[in-house]
Amino acid sequence: MVAQLARGAPAGLVLDEAQEEEEELHSSPEVRVRELEGRIDHATSASALDLVGWRCECLALTQIAWADDLFQLGRASFLLARAYLDAGMPFPAIPHAERAESMLLASAARPEAEALLPKALLALADSLSRAVLAPGRRGRTSQKARGNAATLYKRAADAYHRSLLAMHRVFGRGHVACCPVLRGWARMAVGRSSDFALARRLLARELQIRSAKGVNDPTAAESAALDETRRELASNMLLEAKVASSGRDNSPNSLRAARLRREAIALLAGSEVEAAPAGTMEAARLRLQLAEACIELEAWGQAEAALVSAIGYTEHAFGCCDHRSAALWAELASIRMRQQRHEAAAADYEHVVTVLELLHGPHDERLIAPCEKLCHALVALGRWRDARCQRAHARPPPFTCPAHPFSVLSPRHP
Repeated sequence: MVAQLARGAPAGLVLDEAQEEEEELHSSPEVRVRELEGRIDHATSASALDLVGWRCECLALTQIAWADDLFQLGRASFLLARAYLDAGMPFPAIPHAERAESMLLASAARPEAEALLPKALLALADSLSRAVLAPGRRGRTSQKARGNAATLYKRAADAYHRSLLAMHRVFGRGHVACCPVLRGWARMAVGRSSDFALARRLLARELQIRSAKGVNDPTAAESAALDETRRELASNMLLEAKVASSGRDNSPNSLRAARLRREAIALLAGSEVEAAPAGTMEAARLRLQLAEACIELEAWGQAEAALVSAIGYTEHAFGCCDHRSAALWAELASIRMRQQRHEAAAADYEHVVTVLELLHGPHDERLIAPCEKLCHALVALGRWRDARCQRAHARPPPFTCPAHPFSVLSPRHP
């Protein structure tokens, strides 16, 4: 206080701060815990690390105030583990979540402990799952690292299973509280071991629960959660189809991939993915997966709609003169060519050529492929002069192309 006064701080402010510090020193730990929790509940602009620091202080004060109360100690450990998870730090969250589970199990006779136990188990499972899927850990290739990751995966799967059983015991088998458990387990199964079958069963169960919940006059939040579940399930099915389609045509895997694509497309038909704009990168990625599935099934109309939606977001996010936007426009033009819509395809290819000219210059070799495809569209429309101009723009005379010696615009063509 003397140092603050010497620096010229206002005397009233210094005295107020000193009085607050004295009150904190003389207040009981229970009161300080309640004050900290009230500050956390009303903190709107605090960072995740600030919340972690406050939760650490709450745990320390709880150990002083309720040293023999296992429920209060378990609750404080659970809240600290959840704060670590929200801050993106799963590894320090694991021991606190494990401690919360053991303490809540020891005080299971109390109804509040039994109600909090499923959430603590979910926090433990999420911590282990995110530790398994951490980028640094997934990139390791040593035998010891693989063994540690496998052990974490088994522990996470066991924690998800215990959490699901606790949710059934407390809330019931078909309660929406089970949905975060099913979603987290499915994401870990796909991300760690590519177990698409397990993820499909878990997400199908979540979809069943949410559909039953919102069958009569669903709220906006329930409809949004249902659509999100549909998109998650369809995305996993499309990924599984992409993996399965790597074999030969008419093989069992290829036939299964076609069936999965049809099921995913039918699933997305009831969602908002086709009508709503792609507002996020995840939605745009899902639309590209949907377009790829529709192309494999030759469902050109649905593929075109999905691509148009993804193009809108890509141009909004990265600008019109971007190579990602140009690639999507080229794919859209090829779909329209397959539909014999040559006028629209020619306009799309002209746009692609314009973008590539702005990006790489008028004589870059990356303009050759779209210019030749534009030529094919113009030839289909009977616009021979425009086609020759585009061909000359891509390859100056004498129109020699080692890869395509007999082009539609070769000298022998009328």
